[in-house]
Amino acid sequence: MKTKNTTTDATEVTTEVEAHSQLSEVEQALVIENEKLIAEIDTLTQENEKLKKTVDRLQSSADKSDTYLNQLVAMKNDFESYKRRMKLNTEQTQMQGVIQVVTKLIDICDTFELASKHLEGDNLKGFEMVHQQFLQILAEFGVKEIEAMGQPFDCMTMNALSKIDRGEENTDKVVEVYKKGYILGEKVIRYAEVIVGA
Repeated sequence: MKTKNTTTDATEVTTEVEAHSQLSEVEQALVIENEKLIAEIDTLTQENEKLKKTVDRLQSSADKSDTYLNQLVAMKNDFESYKRRMKLNTEQTQMQGVIQVVTKLIDICDTFELASKHLEGDNLKGFEMVHQQFLQILAEFGVKEIEAMGQPFDCMTMNALSKIDRGEENTDKVVEVYKKGYILGEKVIRYAEVIVGA
């Protein structure tokens, strides 16, 4: 009977050795698989770090880009403001130059009007022609004479030199124009000097 036990023991030992051998193979396979997974995790961790650095660089670039864009928008707005100021400044300077020239031309027109009162004949015709040319030049600049005679007194375009009694119907109306007034657009170049009825 000992033989059966020995055979059974040998079979059990063989089965245990085989089971141990299989277990050892499974353990080795698991260790290898575990090492592969650890290697993949390390690789993924390194890639993740690289991606984080790339994201940080991109975010930094985006922030710089936003900063540059904001600076560009501010510079564009400054330039637009500069252009508007320069245009306004140019228009004002041009208007001042026109006013200076027009003022001198108006003085010449006054001189022609005074001279024409004392002339007769051909001399008067020549003076009238030159005077009309000066008035035409003033009109081309946009200068208009302030219509004062017979109009109600307007302190925005006229200066009253005095008041004279010329009847009730002429009360507060211009009865005499001493010096003509002129406007350029909305701006008074020279106020009309008038005498107002009392």
